Amino acid sequence: MPIDHRAEYDLAAAAAARLRDAGFGDAAVAIQTGSGIAPPDLASRRTLAWTDIPGFPRATAPGHRGAIHHGLCRGVPVLVLEGRLHLYEGHAPAEVIRPIRAVGLAGVRSVILTNAAGGVRESLRAGDVVRVTDHINLQRSDPLAGVNDPRFGDRFVVTAGRAHDRTLGRFAAEAARELGIALADGVYAAVPGPSFESPAEVRMLRAIGADVVGMSTVPEVLAATQLGLRVLVLSLVANPAGVVKDDATAEAEVLAVGASHGGALTRIVEGVVARIGTETS
Repeated sequence: MPIDHRAEYDLAAAAAARLRDAGFGDAAVAIQTGSGIAPPDLASRRTLAWTDIPGFPRATAPGHRGAIHHGLCRGVPVLVLEGRLHLYEGHAPAEVIRPIRAVGLAGVRSVILTNAAGGVRESLRAGDVVRVTDHINLQRSDPLAGVNDPRFGDRFVVTAGRAHDRTLGRFAAEAARELGIALADGVYAAVPGPSFESPAEVRMLRAIGADVVGMSTVPEVLAATQLGLRVLVLSLVANPAGVVKDDATAEAEVLAVGASHGGALTRIVEGVVARIGTETS
């Protein structure tokens, strides 16, 4: 049955109202954390469980707590979505993007999306941070499909040159350089999951121009772009795609790299937030 985005607007608006009622409505930036990637440190931090927000489905993926935090990051009021929803959990595409729509309707104007990804480009190694400059949607769905509601924005989202904001990308490069962290550029391919890619599929992804691959993020990019939000995507390379150590499951390997190397990505995020703050100060 097609998604009715008029009903989705009501659900996202109710969630946004809950965030404003909790005093979360002043946030300038929303940050979404990927698998095993810790949220940045926040001053005056307050937390709501997703179960306390109307319309937010329960997150079930490992490493995704399902909480939303409000606080100050480098003096800038932010919201942190600790975790995300995935198609492979059984969620409908419209459910996956509902949290991003809610924070957008609550007043956020910039979104930083992070994820753990497989490295498709042969030069990438576990722990590398990639600034996503474009994406390939291989998930066989578009979260904007269905009965349109123009209150979300233009139905036909033009992503070229808009979906991955150049100013936020420059902020990420400046922050990484200042911190002495190597930052690569790359194209993110989104696949449905939950199966990890086979070596043959990795060769296919490489052939079509992908540098990293994951099971998320593109739905949120499209939803945020429709709302007119600026978007930055940062990927933490968890492993060479199609390769899993003999003594680890792919899932455990992803979470372990997030714990050991996610701090570098988080420091870049904090640097971007600080630069966003100077735009409005």
